[in-house]
Amino acid sequence: MIIEKNRCKDQKPLISIVIPTYNEAEVISETLRRVKDSLKDLDRCFEIIVVDDDSPDGTWRIASEVFDKEDINGKIIVRENVRGLGTAIIDGIRSSEGEYVCVIDADLQHPPEEILRMLKKALEEDYDLVIASRYVKGGDVEGWRLHRRIISKTAVFIARLLIPHIRGIKDPMSGYFLFRKDRVRIDRLKGDGMKILLEIIVTGDIKKIYEHPYIFHRRVRGKSKLGVKEIIDFIKQILRLSDYKIVKFGLVGLSGIGVNWGILIPLRDIIGLPLPISYLISLEISTISNFIFNDLWTFSKNRCEKSWLRRLIEYHSTLFVGLAINYVATNLLAFTTYYLIASLIGILLGFIANYIISSEFVWGLRSSRKSY
Repeated sequence: MIIEKNRCKDQKPLISIVIPTYNEAEVISETLRRVKDSLKDLDRCFEIIVVDDDSPDGTWRIASEVFDKEDINGKIIVRENVRGLGTAIIDGIRSSEGEYVCVIDADLQHPPEEILRMLKKALEEDYDLVIASRYVKGGDVEGWRLHRRIISKTAVFIARLLIPHIRGIKDPMSGYFLFRKDRVRIDRLKGDGMKILLEIIVTGDIKKIYEHPYIFHRRVRGKSKLGVKEIIDFIKQILRLSDYKIVKFGLVGLSGIGVNWGILIPLRDIIGLPLPISYLISLEISTISNFIFNDLWTFSKNRCEKSWLRRLIEYHSTLFVGLAINYVATNLLAFTTYYLIASLIGILLGFIANYIISSEFVWGLRSSRKSY
């Protein structure tokens, strides 16, 4: 069901504000008033789009009353038998008519007063995407306990590790952002996780990004919808967006162990070559094997213009960096923990280093987008 409140007549809105809601009856009135007030100095028409998943607390009905009382232009989309933050945002974007679209939560943790500042930044300096960022200078989070900060920072680390496109962005997990609609490939968005911004960046034609500092406020009413399911959906989402590259990279590494042993054992135990020579030969062959599988499978869609031989040589350099990190970490940690645990941590750190360096410098997955 769609309830339209068309008060712009024939004028096309400059910006569409998309607000996904579910059980936000306690705050939706204040949110809508503050969003409207934040744009009162805008000399162009704007629209507000509320996308509600048929909230049992009647959120959309309250929103409709506020639209009438406050004379708000826009629409209310009520989705029956459908749930999901990501798909709600996609439906809002799809129905929007503005040149720019701003996505903001309804719970007032995202202060609406930043919308006009973000829009002006995009207009004046031609940014494709403006992210309201908690993690750039001037940004912060109010009232989070330590465990909540750790969860957020860990999620950012994982996302930046797995998705090279976003490694230059401080807050790629933000739920508050503004973008040029023509830069987004709506047909490629799936919305299967809570962090739709990741999809927009990876699938869209976004080149120039600005991170606008803001204070993420504490929730004063309602409760967080972050749970185990949302965390699992997030992991699945970033794996999909990364084309499962780290999984493939790990499987190739495991196959390399088999190749290494398959060469080492015959050379050492059957032919009788000294261990240093047999190990050097087996290591080189397994390294070449790993490179070939990664080149043909893991990074097949992302091979850059460099020659095959140059990629092979650069891949060797990543191996040495990873081995060095593995060796140093293992020896340092061995002083404070059991040596086998230290070795496992060293292997993991070496693997992560190899993946990051390989993806960026061998197969050219460094983001070409500019972030400021």
